[in-house]
Amino acid sequence: MERWGYVRVSVSKEEQAAGWADQIAKLEKMGCTRFFKEEESTRNARPVFERMLKEAMLHAKKNDSVCLCAAKLDRAFRDLAAADAAINDMPDSGVVWHLPDVSDKPLDPADAGQMLLMRLMGAVAQFERDRLAERRAIGIAKAKQDGKYKGRAPTARAKTDDVLALKARGMKASEIAAVAKIGVASVYRILSDNKAAS
Repeated sequence: MERWGYVRVSVSKEEQAAGWADQIAKLEKMGCTRFFKEEESTRNARPVFERMLKEAMLHAKKNDSVCLCAAKLDRAFRDLAAADAAINDMPDSGVVWHLPDVSDKPLDPADAGQMLLMRLMGAVAQFERDRLAERRAIGIAKAKQDGKYKGRAPTARAKTDDVLALKARGMKASEIAAVAKIGVASVYRILSDNKAAS
């Protein structure tokens, strides 16, 4: 069974370098031979994640089964519903998930104990994210009231002109992302926004 690793940070691999390196090291210890790396928050589309799922299912049909690995539950899935769906939708495809913070072996949807633990951990993680969002909203409201809130400075969208110029030169999205120092998903978003506008 091949093992493929999924690595994700919410901002960028430069700003979250320690987390990026830690995930890769854990996945290498788990025996992953292929890596899918993404710089994207859970709120946005994750094209690398979607491509990994499709390629894993195709590979499993043609060759051997695939074990998809992520260093932690919250690196792979945006919420409990997404985790539950992904794990339960895979049993007959030849694709399984291994999340070391949930179980020391690949997850089996038929194992009630494993699935209970996965759902409990997912529920706690989702609760923490929801509480963090509440606290953030309170802080933003207070800053706005005090006239101190300026919002988040634009990052990738500030490089729209650069992205469009590089695309006009025939560069691929991954190459544009490397040159512009932004995530591949941001490149796709800029290109999509500007395609719709033209």
